[in-house]
Amino acid sequence: MLKIKNIALLAISMFTIVLFSCGGGGGTDPLTPEEQRLLDLAGSASGVTYTASSITFEGSPATGFENFRLTFQGTATSKTYSTVDGDPVFSASGSWAFNGTNINQIVIDNNTSNVFNISNFNATAGTFTLTVNFVANGGVAAGTNSTNGTYVFNLEKQ
Repeated sequence: MLKIKNIALLAISMFTIVLFSCGGGGGTDPLTPEEQRLLDLAGSASGVTYTASSITFEGSPATGFENFRLTFQGTATSKTYSTVDGDPVFSASGSWAFNGTNINQIVIDNNTSNVFNISNFNATAGTFTLTVNFVANGGVAAGTNSTNGTYVFNLEKQ
């Protein structure tokens, strides 16, 4: 009888060890830093719209961005944006991506000449800064030299 009790106790102990070693409940895996940044920037499928608290060009207030709005949408496989009053830095709409594995930089419309740096990111407040040393396509030869320079967009979630 003692042998049967020992076998039963051993079986229950083994079952308990196996159950706890499997994690016990099938929870979800934590998000990677890139997945979290994507969620923070673009939210759900409908996206997140940002307005600018300030925009500077070469250290002075920028003009022509009076009604600026930037909306990021994205999934792991498709990231898009749309803007209002974003010209010349942004098209009305297009695609964006993280710059390789760097979640603090984004590339707009596959233009690696204009890498946007993300700084002062505060997911809770919905604020961040985008800085780009912008070079217009064609530059001086296309007569667009006056738009070349450093733009700083201080953005806040709408």
